[in-house]
Parts: sequence; C-alpha cells; structure tokens
Amino acid sequence: MCSPFIMAEVDRVVADRRRFLKSAAGSCAAAAGIGSVSVASTGVPEPANEQRSPATFTRAVDLTHTLRPDFPAWFAEGQVIMGRTAPASLSLVDEFVIDEETPFALKKVSYWEHVGTHVDAASHCSAGGTSVDEIPAEELVAPLAVIDIREEAAADPLAQVTPEHVRRWEAVNGPLPPRCFVAMNSGWAEKAGDPKAFFCADESGGGATSRQPAFHPDTARMLLEDREVVGIGVDTLSFDNSRSNGLDVHLIWLPENRWGVENLNDLSKVPVAGATIVVGAPKFKGCTGGPARVLALV
Repeated sequence: MCSPFIMAEVDRVVADRRRFLKSAAGSCAAAAGIGSVSVASTGVPEPANEQRSPATFTRAVDLTHTLRPDFPAWFAEGQVIMGRTAPASLSLVDEFVIDEETPFALKKVSYWEHVGTHVDAASHCSAGGTSVDEIPAEELVAPLAVIDIREEAAADPLAQVTPEHVRRWEAVNGPLPPRCFVAMNSGWAEKAGDPKAFFCADESGGGATSRQPAFHPDTARMLLEDREVVGIGVDTLSFDNSRSNGLDVHLIWLPENRWGVENLNDLSKVPVAGATIVVGAPKFKGCTGGPARVLALV
C-alpha cells in the first residue's frame, strides 16, 4: 500500500475510466509459452485455448522478501491512521505445540494485507474491482520485463519509470510481450535491512513512502492503453511517489481490473527480458491483496 491516505483518496475518485482496449483484437504470439491472446469486452486479454509449447527454465530466482515483524511498512505500530491506532504490521499471536510426543507445531500470525512483498488487487482502489482471489490464474504466470532505473534512483530517490524508459527497453529487446508483467528495478530492495535508508525521509522527517522510486502516471496510462500488460511491480513500498498527483498510478491502473506487486526483491538477479514471473497470490475471499511468494523462472 502506498500511503495512509489511500482509502480517503479512493473515496473521492469518480469512475468513467477508459477500458484497456475497447474492441476485440487479433491474436498474437505470446512469450514464455503463454500462447496467442485476444482482448475480451472487459478489456483484459484472455488466452486462447490452442495448444501451447511448454515453458522451460534453468533456474528459479526468489523475488520475495522474508516477511518479519521489523520489515519496513507504510505505517508504524501505534501510529494514528484515519482516526484509528495501527497495530503491528506482523505479529505472532499464538504458538501451539500439539503434543510433546509429536513433532507437530502450529503458529498463529496476524498481519495486514499490504505488507512485505505483496499483491495489490483491483479492489484495493475500486469498490467493484477484482479481489485477490479473483485474479485469473493465467495472469499470475507472465513474461517478465524489467525496467532498470538503478542509475537514476541512486542520484534521485524520487526517480520514476517514464514512457521513455519503456521505449528504450523496447528498442533493445523488442516490443513488450503480450500479457506481460513490467517491473521496476531501482535497487531499493537492497535498502530493506536499513529502515532509515529505505524510507529516505526528507529533512522534516516526513514522507516515509514518498521518497522512493516509482512509476510515472503517464507510464501507467501507456501500459494500460497501448500495451498488453497484466501487472506491474516495484521494489519499493509503492507504485506512486510524491511526484505523482496524489495516488495517480494506483488510481489509473487498479480500477481497470489490473493488479500489481510491491516490495519485490532481487530483480538484479534476473535478465531484463526473457524470464517468466510466477506470482503466488493468496486466495483469501474478498481481500484487496496480501503477501505473496514471487518467483522468476530464467
């Protein structure tokens, strides 16, 4: 989640957003064994039922941070958010050993949906949007395109993935594959063990989630309207930073029944093109997201 104010921001947003693609499109070859696709009336590309070639890989890269009580979150325990005092983002509630004579044990944990490496479902920003359990399984396995902005982010913590970054990627690697997942690699994941560096608060101490790299709103529109992209991802807390007008990227992307992943890890260990992302999204009924195990197959 990008900000403690996201729910209030969403409440005032009106509908009438353009659909991804308004009419059916012809089939096109997909990468990573996804097959050809068409665009349904809902605007979400759907896979064809034809025979697909099997995807192959030589290694799997874990793009997931280990979720722990002290992992940086968009709020702190005890912080007052919209009139309510926030509990810990992750806590051990109970530990239960069944029997001293058996090897079995159980732990009960409590956590917010939007902590650690996690999925943002459409319903996170849209009351009628797809909840995390409703994301089609075929969307959770997709060609992975990594936009590397580490150099810019090292010089400017508010760097953004712009349409020009996408065009440069395509100039080298070809058009973004149909039904792909586009991830930002800013190098920020390496700071997760150092909260001060990760939050990069300004001199006033504020802006915990805003002083991090993010997507530019124009890039969200480009990927939504001019490319066939099912999901976006960042290695920071949020798709947005303070150079967005409020929460523009969230509010452009998610209400169109798109989804994304925040707090990705180790994107530098995968190629910028050619890998396949596998997102182990939780399947909690009606939820707006949740921690996920995310892998890249290379």
